[in-house]
Amino acid sequence: MRVASIACILFFLFTLSLRAQEPQLKQLELTTSPAFVLLGVHPTNIQRPSTPRDFAASLQTAQVNGSIQPNFAVETNPFNWNKKAPQNKYSFIANDYFSDKLWPAIKKNFALSIATSATDTAKFGNLHKGTGLGYGVRVTLFPGTVNKRTRNDFKLWARAEMIELFANVLQRTISDEAHVFSYQDVTQAFDISVATLLAKKDIPDHMKPWLLNELTIYKGKIAAVQDKTELDTLLASEMDTLSKEKEQVLNKINTRKTPFARDGFILEFAYAGVTLMQGNAWDSSVYAKSGIWLTPSYRIDLGTDKDPATIQSLDILGVLRYIWNTSRVDEANYLDFGAKLQFNRNDWNVGFEGVFRHASEAPAGVDSRWTYTWVGNFSYTIKENITLRLSFGSQFDGTTRSYTRPNEILAIGGVNFGLLK
Repeated sequence: MRVASIACILFFLFTLSLRAQEPQLKQLELTTSPAFVLLGVHPTNIQRPSTPRDFAASLQTAQVNGSIQPNFAVETNPFNWNKKAPQNKYSFIANDYFSDKLWPAIKKNFALSIATSATDTAKFGNLHKGTGLGYGVRVTLFPGTVNKRTRNDFKLWARAEMIELFANVLQRTISDEAHVFSYQDVTQAFDISVATLLAKKDIPDHMKPWLLNELTIYKGKIAAVQDKTELDTLLASEMDTLSKEKEQVLNKINTRKTPFARDGFILEFAYAGVTLMQGNAWDSSVYAKSGIWLTPSYRIDLGTDKDPATIQSLDILGVLRYIWNTSRVDEANYLDFGAKLQFNRNDWNVGFEGVFRHASEAPAGVDSRWTYTWVGNFSYTIKENITLRLSFGSQFDGTTRSYTRPNEILAIGGVNFGLLK
């Protein structure tokens, strides 16, 4: 049995490099990109280009004098390139945040990942050492829903926003003392409000029919007022109340650290492949492996309005993955399935995961096609780009020729630094 002491965790295994690697134990994280997983690395220094020019520049940094450099990682979403409003500010498009439809979910959460890493024979069998190039895509099939508290608060804000607009338009119309108030004024204000509502992008489409009904009810309330002076007083009072309501609701939403975080059922699909450049030469490139997997999860929001600044949730995750290997890497393919339970609170989380692996073939000397891994892990974010990670468990690694025995214990600790672009 191989056991690492606490001293080893805290000192000998500390990682103090800007290109530090995370422990290769957290295989079930939804945020893990498929290219990184299949290549066997978890980089913290990931470039995230937001324009085609930035993406091209990132790829250029991956090669020097015609050779691919290791320790390169990039992740990007082409659907989000150049999505900027005038004055170089990002627009808030409500449908991007609230929609639970397939295509919007794919566009918003699509991730293209590319990574490089120095390779060894443990994971790549009989292929010569060199640089591995991993590439993958990840899409969200079921995106979950924005947490219930934010949905309800946003609904209150949207109603106050539209009723305030209605009242403001009507008040400007009757502000002229010579103007004779009539039902036509109410109808005109209603029509302007409806047209504005239909054109607004900061209110999700699924909420607009309900708001249209709220405007219709308010129209009837205003039409019942016959006296112009009485109406003017009512509108002034209403706008003051609505303005305060909007401010209170927005403060509640903005106080939350992740107001548009999604919970409920989430399902992701991913594909990845690895090409190995033996001896770091392009002309010696060999396809090594590829894989597909499904990652279902269910997130339970445990936050409360009593403490809106606190992020607290429970994640239940699963994984089903199949990996194809070229014969020079391994004579077997792998079927993986497992689960993870993780509790998150603000800057730290603690979790436990287990994965079973079944090989399609068992080479001579290997007693069983089955192996497994189990891991308990703790993560604490000290600062935005500095994270303490501790993991303890048993991990399978390499090919079927070097299946890890379940009684082998592995403990890893480190402080990771990452610079995100």
